[in-house]
Amino acid sequence: MQVSKLISMKIFKFGILVFGFLISSSLIVHANGLVSAKITDGWIEKDQKLIFGLKIDLNKNWKTYWRLPGNAGLEPLFTFDKSENVFAAKIMWPSPIIFGEDNLWSIGYKDSVLLPLEVTPIDTSKPIKLEIQADIGLCEDVCIPVTLNVSYFATPGQNQENYEILGAILSEPIKSDDIGFQPPQCIIKNGELIMEFNEKNVKTGIENIELFVIEVGSSVFYVNSKKAYVFDDRITVSTKNSVETELPGVISRETIKTTIIGSNQSLEFVGCSG
Repeated sequence: MQVSKLISMKIFKFGILVFGFLISSSLIVHANGLVSAKITDGWIEKDQKLIFGLKIDLNKNWKTYWRLPGNAGLEPLFTFDKSENVFAAKIMWPSPIIFGEDNLWSIGYKDSVLLPLEVTPIDTSKPIKLEIQADIGLCEDVCIPVTLNVSYFATPGQNQENYEILGAILSEPIKSDDIGFQPPQCIIKNGELIMEFNEKNVKTGIENIELFVIEVGSSVFYVNSKKAYVFDDRITVSTKNSVETELPGVISRETIKTTIIGSNQSLEFVGCSG
């Protein structure tokens, strides 16, 4: 019920659109697993931020990576330095899947992915030139680093809303605060971070929990769901069960981010109490 309500709220937020830009985009075509990469048409919101999409199509069974790639992936890097009339650009990441086995698993997308882009222009009355350099990994049996350079030019005009981008936005990890879930409790002792989640909240948001991704400062801990345990309606996860086990020297509880990845959706918590 709560998750459905959140999706409805997201649709309402992105459904009130003020169209105002025409986009011409370049299409990049490569070999080695990449079919094409292009910018898809988007819209301008009431707060004047622009929403576009970066569509990456791969050959069948090829994969690319989420913002945090896992134990065996290549972390993607996007730069917008050569863009014109762009104050800020943000990538939105749809919920990923887990692929691989044992300790060679990764987090990402199979066959294709559309990454929504939120762009803040410097001057909304002037054209925008967006230059994206994307350094990403593509994998089938072997992983290949690839650099993409994609550009588009947007000028004031009339445009159409894009339901494919909207669908990608709706598949972002659900923010626990948006649906009133309790923050996890956290205990820090002897170089270990222990997180305790309300089992009912977590299982209401997602199905078939596969992975806990815990971000503590610049350190990232990947904990397989098989190494979590449930007791008295609480799901307990420890950073000691991650390949990366060393906590940073200074920890802010308010900024600890946990993404719980399931087979149908992901759930994101920011902060913890304790």
